[in-house]
Amino acid sequence: MRRVSDLLRTPTGRRLTLVAGPWDAREVGSVVLVDEMRELATAAPGALAILSRHAMRSCDVLDALRLAGRGGLAGIVLPGPSGTTPETVELARRERVALLAGASDHSLSDTVLGLSAAVRADPGLLLRRTREAIDGLGAMEGAGEDDILRAASASVGVAYVVADLADPAANATVIRVGGRPDGYVCWEGEDPAAAIVAQVVATTLGRVRAAAREAEAARERALLALLGAKDTRTAARRARHEGVPVDGWHVAVFLRDPGGGAAPGAADPVLREARGTAAALPSGLGLRDGGLRDGRLHDEGLGDAGLGDAAELSAPPLVTRWQDGVLVLLTADERTTLVGTGVPHVPRAPRPSASGPSAPRPSASGPSASWPSIAGAGVGTCQAGPDGLRRTASQARAAAARAAAGEVVRFDRLGVHALLAELSGSDSALVAARDMLAPLEHLGALSAQAVPTLKAYLDSWGSRTRAAELLSLHPNAVAHRIRRIAEALDADLSDPQTRFALQLACHVVLDHDCLPETTTTISSS
Repeated sequence: MRRVSDLLRTPTGRRLTLVAGPWDAREVGSVVLVDEMRELATAAPGALAILSRHAMRSCDVLDALRLAGRGGLAGIVLPGPSGTTPETVELARRERVALLAGASDHSLSDTVLGLSAAVRADPGLLLRRTREAIDGLGAMEGAGEDDILRAASASVGVAYVVADLADPAANATVIRVGGRPDGYVCWEGEDPAAAIVAQVVATTLGRVRAAAREAEAARERALLALLGAKDTRTAARRARHEGVPVDGWHVAVFLRDPGGGAAPGAADPVLREARGTAAALPSGLGLRDGGLRDGRLHDEGLGDAGLGDAAELSAPPLVTRWQDGVLVLLTADERTTLVGTGVPHVPRAPRPSASGPSAPRPSASGPSASWPSIAGAGVGTCQAGPDGLRRTASQARAAAARAAAGEVVRFDRLGVHALLAELSGSDSALVAARDMLAPLEHLGALSAQAVPTLKAYLDSWGSRTRAAELLSLHPNAVAHRIRRIAEALDADLSDPQTRFALQLACHVVLDHDCLPETTTTISSS
C-alpha cells in the first residue's frame, strides 16, 4: 500500500512539497478533489485531499487540518506554494496528516489524475479493491441488474453502465448469454481494478439475464398451454406455479404480424420491439386503445379498455408469440371504472350502427405506416380469472383480424360485427368456412374472384346491379359468375339459410385471408 512518501517519488508527486506533518503516518487509499470544505469532512479515511482555491476561501489551513485529522485522511494538498507556522507544524504532527503544497504551474486536474493513477497502480491496493468488489458481488445473489451495477460502481469507484453497443471511446467487456453477446459493460478510465471487476460484472449480468429469460420462457410456455388447454383448471395451476398472474383482471393486445414471425434461431424484430416497449411501461396504468399509436405500443394512451388510469399492473406484461402474431397480456389486481373515450391525437373512425349490413367496419384509430411489420392490432375487453384471460386473448385476436395496417380495433367497439370478429379469429370457424367454399377452387380462372364475387352479391341482397358496381363489372358478368358459383357449390341461393351460411363463410375467409379494405359490407336500399 502506498503512503505519501511513495507518492512524492512519482512524476506528479515530485511537483509537490511537504510543508508539515508526517509523510508516512497513514496509507493512501484514494485521491479526491475538494472544492467545498464539506467535501473534506465526508472524504473516505486514508484519502489524499487536493483542495481548490475556492475551498480555501471558506476555511483556513488549521481548520482544514482539523477536519482531515478527524476523518483519518492521509494528507491534504494546498493550491500553490504555501508558508508555514509553528502552530501549523504542531497541529499537522498531532493530527498525523501530511500537509503538502502544489506547484503553481501544475493544474489541479493534472495533479488529481496523476496521483490517482499512482495510487491505483499499487499492487496491494489493486488486490484489495478487486477482492472487496468481487466479494460484494458474490453476496448479491438474486439482485437485479441496476443493483449489481450500483454496488460494483461504488466498490471500485468507477461508473459502470450497460450498453447494447460498445462506445469505441470507452472501455467495454461483453456480456454473454448462452454463449452469445448480449450487450456490454462499459466504463471510463484506466483503472486495472475496474477492468478486472468489469469482467465479473459482465459474467454476473449474463447469469442474471439467462435466469430471467428462462423464467420468462417458462411463463410464456405456461401461458400458451393455458390458452390452448381443454382442461383449464389444470393448465391454470401450472401457470400459477410458473408465475403467470392468472387470477387478476386481464386485457389482451394482439399485434398481427404479416411475416408470420422469424425463422427458428433468427432474430424476431416484432417480438423484440413488443417486449422492449412493454417492459418500459410504468406499473400504474390502464389501457386506452391498447396503448397503440403509430403502429407502436405506448403508455401515455393507456386507460380506456377496462383497466382505469388508477389500476396498477400486478405483474410485468407478458409478451409472447401466439398463432399469427404477438400477444401482450396486461394484468391488474382489480378492475376499475372505465375512463376517457379515446386518445385525442389519434383520429377515430365512426362507431358502427346496429342497422345490420349497412354498418361500416369499425376502427379505433386511423391507419399508420410507421411500423410496417405490424398488419394490425386488436384489443380485448377486461376479463377476470383464467377463463377471462383466454377470452380477452381470443377477443384481441378476433379484433386484430379486422384491423388494417397500423390500425387498432377494439373488440368492445365492434358492435354487431363482434360475432364476425369472433368467427374470424376462430380456427374452427375458419376451417368450416374454407371447407364450405372449397369447391370454388375448381372454377379455373374464376376461382380467384369467386369468393369476393359471392360476398358482394350476398352483401347486396342478391342485387346484380349493386354487386356489379362494387366489382366494376357488367351485371351480366355478375350473373354469369353467380350461376357458375351456385353450380360449383350445389347451393340454392334463394334459400335464406343457405344465403346466410355462405355470406358468413365469405366474411370469415376474407377477413382472415385478405386486407381489411376488401371486407367492407355493402349497404342495400
